[in-house]
Amino acid sequence: MNFYTCVLLFCTIQKELGHINLERMLFEELGLSNTLCQRLSVLGFDTPTPIQEKAIPLVLQGQDIVASAQTGSGKTASFLLPLLHILGDIPLKARMPRAIIMEPTRELAQQVYEQFDRFSDGVLKAALLVGGESMTQQERVLKTNPDVLIVTPGRLLDLCEREKLMLFGIRYVVIDEADRMLDMGFLPDVTRIMEKIPMSRQTMLFSATFSDEIQSLTRQFMLAPKIIAISRAGSTVASIDQYALYVDDKQKRTATRYLLKTYGVQDNAKIPSIIFCNRKTDVTTLVSSLKRHGFAADSLHGDLQQSTRNQTLERFRSSEVHVLVASDVAARGLDVVDLGLVINFNVPINAEDYVHRIGRTGRAGKTGIAVTLIEKRDQKLWKAVEALTQQSIVEMTLPEDILSTSLKVKAVEPLKTSHKKKTAQSIEKTATEKSTQKNNDENKNVAVASYHKGTERGHSFVSGSHTSVPHKNYPSSEYDRITFKGFGDSIPAFFKQESYRAFFALSEATDINDETILTDDVKNEERRLKPRNRSKKRKLTDGQSADHTADTTEKVSQNDDAEHVVSIS
Repeated sequence: MNFYTCVLLFCTIQKELGHINLERMLFEELGLSNTLCQRLSVLGFDTPTPIQEKAIPLVLQGQDIVASAQTGSGKTASFLLPLLHILGDIPLKARMPRAIIMEPTRELAQQVYEQFDRFSDGVLKAALLVGGESMTQQERVLKTNPDVLIVTPGRLLDLCEREKLMLFGIRYVVIDEADRMLDMGFLPDVTRIMEKIPMSRQTMLFSATFSDEIQSLTRQFMLAPKIIAISRAGSTVASIDQYALYVDDKQKRTATRYLLKTYGVQDNAKIPSIIFCNRKTDVTTLVSSLKRHGFAADSLHGDLQQSTRNQTLERFRSSEVHVLVASDVAARGLDVVDLGLVINFNVPINAEDYVHRIGRTGRAGKTGIAVTLIEKRDQKLWKAVEALTQQSIVEMTLPEDILSTSLKVKAVEPLKTSHKKKTAQSIEKTATEKSTQKNNDENKNVAVASYHKGTERGHSFVSGSHTSVPHKNYPSSEYDRITFKGFGDSIPAFFKQESYRAFFALSEATDINDETILTDDVKNEERRLKPRNRSKKRKLTDGQSADHTADTTEKVSQNDDAEHVVSIS
C-alpha cells in the first residue's frame, strides 16, 4: 500500500465519521436566495468555485474584502451574486443607483454587464457607462433609475462633473482588476470617485497582485478588509497546456499559420483562437497577412472606435470570425465559449500579462492550449515569465519543412568577372558610347556659348525645350540629365530653394523626360520672371512680325545626334 492509497483511505474514513466533507458546497449553502439559486441552476452553475466559496459569505456579512484569484476562476460571479442577493431584498427608495462596479477597460465593463444581465434575469437594472459611447444616450439610461452602474472611471467622472449623476446613494463599491487599473494610470480617478461616495459603504477590491499602491488604496478607503488569496500571484490554471516555440522574426507568421491549422481545429471544425501582439502595428500587419492566406481574422486594439470593437467581439463570439488578433486590451475579462488556442505572437513586456493572456482559454474547467513565440531578443522577458509562473514551460518544435518554407529566397545570379576578354561587339559598343558622349559635350558647349551671347544682349530668360546647362552656383551633375520644358539653358533663381532640390532628386529617381508637366509653382515663377512691357502694344503687320522674328532667332550648331535652337524674345 503506497502513500497516496493511505491518504485516500484516511479521507474516506474521516468522511464516513462526518469529520470532513469532500464534496463541494452548493450555492444554497452560501446564503443566496432561492430565486437566484434557481436561476444559476438554469444557467448550468451547480457548485461554486473556491473564490466564490470564500468571497460570497463575507460580502453577505457586510465585510470589506481584498481578493486575489486565478483568471478564469469565477471571480466576476463572486461579487455579482451577493450584490444581486442584497439589492433584490432591499427596495429602491430613492431614484439613485446603489452600487458601482469599476472596470479598467470597456471590454471588461461590457463583459461584466452581460454577466449581470444573465444572472439578474431582468429583476434588477444596470447601466453601462464607458468611454467611446454616446454620452447623450447614457444620460437617457440614467433617467431609467438603474440599480447598478458598471463604469470605467473616466466616463463616470465626466458625468459627475456635468451634474448628470449623483453618488450619494451608493452603498456598495467594487474595484475590479485593481492592479490593471493602476497600471493604466487610473489611480487619481479612482481616488476622486471614492471621495464622492459616502463613507458608509462596503468595498470589494479584486487584484491579481498586492502591490504597495494596492495596499495604500485599501488602507485609505477600506475598513479592516478581509484578505482572500485563493492562489499564488502569477499562478496559471492547470487545464492549460503551455508551450514555448523558439523562432526567428521571419518565421513568426509561418509558425502562426501552422499553429492555427494544427491546434485551431477540433473535430474538423475551426475553434475560436486569439493571437496577442505587443504593438498595434503588428496587429494590423498580422491580420492582413492572415486574410491573404484565407483565415477569417479581425483585429482588436485601443485605437478602434468602441462601436467597431463591439462589432468585432460580436462577430468573434458568433464564430463569424475565428481568429482575433488583439493587443493587451483583450487580455483581461474576455470570455468566449470554447476558445481553445492562445498564441503570444510577442512575449509580453509585463510578465503578469502572460497569465491574463493565456487565461482566455481553459476557463470554467475546460482545457486549452497556449503557445508563445520567442525570439533571441526575448530571452530576458521570457525568463521573467518563467520566474513569475514558477514553472519551466515545455519547448515545442515545428517540422523542418514548415520552417524551411519561410526561409526560401530567390537565388541570386553570380556576378560576372571583369577580367574576361572583351569581344569585338563590346569594343564597338564602347566606341559608340564615347562618340555619343562627345557629341553631347559639344552640344552643351554650344548651348553655353549661346546662353552667354543672349545674356550679353540683355536677355535673362530664354524660351525653348532642351537639356539644361550647369548653373554657376550648382555642380553640373545635379542638372545635366534633367530637361525642363519652357526654361532653355538658364536655371532660374527660385531653384535654389530646398523644395526644388528635392524635385531634382525626384526627377532623377523617376526618369522624368521632356514631356514633364510643370507644377503650378514652376508655372507661376515662369510667369513672374517673364519681362513685362508696360507700354502700349503696337500692332504689327504680318511682314513686320516675320522680320522681327527673323532678327531675334539665332541658329546654333547642328549634328547627327542633336540640334539646339535658342530663341531670344
